[in-house]
Amino acid sequence: MKNQTLVIFLFLSSALRLFAQENSTLLAGENLKYRIHLGFINAAEATIKSSSGTTINGDQKLRKVEIEGKTTGVLELFSPLRDYWSAQIDTETLLPVKTEMRKREGRYRKEETVVYQMDKGYARISSPQNKPVTTTLSGPKDLLDLISAYYFIRNKPVTEKKPGSRWSAQVLVDSKIYDLVLVVKSKEVIETDAGKKSSIKTNILLPKNNLFKEEDAIRLWISDDEYQVPLKVQVNLKIGFLTIDLIDYSIQGKRIYFPSATL
Repeated sequence: MKNQTLVIFLFLSSALRLFAQENSTLLAGENLKYRIHLGFINAAEATIKSSSGTTINGDQKLRKVEIEGKTTGVLELFSPLRDYWSAQIDTETLLPVKTEMRKREGRYRKEETVVYQMDKGYARISSPQNKPVTTTLSGPKDLLDLISAYYFIRNKPVTEKKPGSRWSAQVLVDSKIYDLVLVVKSKEVIETDAGKKSSIKTNILLPKNNLFKEEDAIRLWISDDEYQVPLKVQVNLKIGFLTIDLIDYSIQGKRIYFPSATL
């Protein structure tokens, strides 16, 4: 389970509206922190950070987003985990250009780099733990990774849509492409670490697998405001409930929702 917890978080929290200018969803200097519970067990923490500056790659302006995850509490003693993901994302299209992943989970180690050359119809995947070390995988031009899938969710105009509205995307995870569907359910006021917040309840639909109890086992509450950040996630696993809560948020050092919190 420890190998899956943060992958699930990323897949959920896991943007494709194309603008002629830099997309406002991928903010500079944004920092978010999430707490992850498995049942009553405080399992892990994850942080999402976007760079303050950008880099130029040909005619693309790229912003780097980094996600770090680690176990906490009892799991830190018996099953320590340190995971790292990063993505260089095109600020206009919100599509990934290059991603990196490093996993350290007990004795397990895995490193992977993916270069997205979707204009040529494929992604190049490299990992010293794979045989062969480098492979290519065909995919659509708008193929996402886990991090850009997070912005895909945040970039959709969920507050403007009626219940039943949906969007779909394809996401590359562990050398496989999965279909992801986001469905609007209703408006709700929920209790969070920052108090009561207005939100849009959504479901994320995934293909049937051995991990989730049902196809629509993922429930996601997105803030009903200009930020559209995932406030809370509940996942109905076959082994129990996984809950993810936003516990800190800031943009360029300015705290949002949590005025007395620290990242």
